[in-house]
Amino acid sequence: MKRFYELGQSIYFWLAGIAYLLVMEAIALYYQYVLNFFPCALCVQVRAWVVGAIISSAISVYFRSNFWVRFVGLTVTIFFIGGGLYTSWYAWGVENGTVISTCSIGAGFPTFMPLDEWIPFFFGANGPCGQSPEMWFGLSMVETLLITLGIPMILLVAQWLMHLPHALVSTYRFAIS
Repeated sequence: MKRFYELGQSIYFWLAGIAYLLVMEAIALYYQYVLNFFPCALCVQVRAWVVGAIISSAISVYFRSNFWVRFVGLTVTIFFIGGGLYTSWYAWGVENGTVISTCSIGAGFPTFMPLDEWIPFFFGANGPCGQSPEMWFGLSMVETLLITLGIPMILLVAQWLMHLPHALVSTYRFAIS
């Protein structure tokens, strides 16, 4: 258990996570620009969640030796991966007909952060919802996303739980003094 806790302090833990997420983004761009499968609004929203996880992980790499920044970094990265996982789950429901949804034209980003207008080659949504391409092992892209986001979520939550006792003890000590 101690080794797993110390893994969160390792630069390799964070860099491996960043590399993993960058590979996910590269695969999405490959499908879009090489195989001509255009992403839907939900797909580019997952991309945005993954970019958020990359940014929070990059900050955590730099400040990994500071417990509180690392703990907050884990929390924020879990938030972003969770957002991508939830959006993927929703897209899976649309794809399987268990969620009735109408995808609007455009990516659906808020007006204060129109990522599809700022970076259209990356966040532009031109494809229909509910029709993701087939990937490996006969899984759709959305099903693959559920797996590829679920695995880091499990690791990050386990890492967060390992950090939680230290956070609680140090918060309790601070409150007493």
